[in-house]
Amino acid sequence: MPYISQVAVGKLETLNIFGNDYPTIDGTGVRDFIHVTDLAAGHVAALNYLERQVVPVGFLPINLGTGKGTSVLELVTAFSNVSGQSIPYQFAERRAGDIASCYASADKAKNLLEWQAKLSITEMCQDSWRWQSMNPNGYK
Repeated sequence: MPYISQVAVGKLETLNIFGNDYPTIDGTGVRDFIHVTDLAAGHVAALNYLERQVVPVGFLPINLGTGKGTSVLELVTAFSNVSGQSIPYQFAERRAGDIASCYASADKAKNLLEWQAKLSITEMCQDSWRWQSMNPNGYK
């Protein structure tokens, strides 16, 4: 997301998209992009959960995510639509270790923490663009 917004504001010339030959909807990697506000709320929910426990729970892995995958090109399109800016991109070779698709199952977070992501990709792009356009030299 920061690279897309930096291209939109003119700080970077083009966005490198690593891989365009994955077995996905458009050939680009699919990831679980989450709004930072939802992520922060998930951390607060985790702390609240721990505070309610009578017996310490120890290590308990819980995924925080939307549970939905969005391809890199879908994210670029959403950001371009929101910002009204063209996002020039170029495809680069896949990076070692990258996989076609990866997104969280947030069922445990919903059941234990009573938390789930609420904000959409569009809202994430709007908020990112609002911040980046007001802070063109941000994200060093």
